[in-house]
Amino acid sequence: MSARNEKWIISLINGLDKNLDEEQKKNVMEQCGRQCQSQGFINKAKDLYLKSKNLDDFLHRLALINKHIHVENDGLFMVYPKCYCPRVSKIPRGKLSKTYCYCSIGWTKALFEGALVRPVKVDLEKSIVNGDKECIFRITL
Repeated sequence: MSARNEKWIISLINGLDKNLDEEQKKNVMEQCGRQCQSQGFINKAKDLYLKSKNLDDFLHRLALINKHIHVENDGLFMVYPKCYCPRVSKIPRGKLSKTYCYCSIGWTKALFEGALVRPVKVDLEKSIVNGDKECIFRITL
């Protein structure tokens, strides 16, 4: 990423942080994340859901395709050991707020809502950009 693009992204997120409340920031960034989700992956997940015996079967099958999906006793999660976003993964920690990570909420919602054809809730629990060791998103179906 060029220094100019890095500066632009940091400026954008700082502007959102200064001018919008938390819900507005989430809504803006969620829409961005929805655009990053691949329609091909959504279609693959939807096809997998239609071929699954039930929701649990679908989640376990999907977790075999995407190693970041974790089905645990206390819920369903997307867990990332590093930031995979090519737009910000090279930006040093501390230069960007967790607001940027709301983008991944949209990415995750687009995947599960597209596959299940119903709304889902996604919450950011941990963020590498915010200083945590991993990113964790809780998915409520």
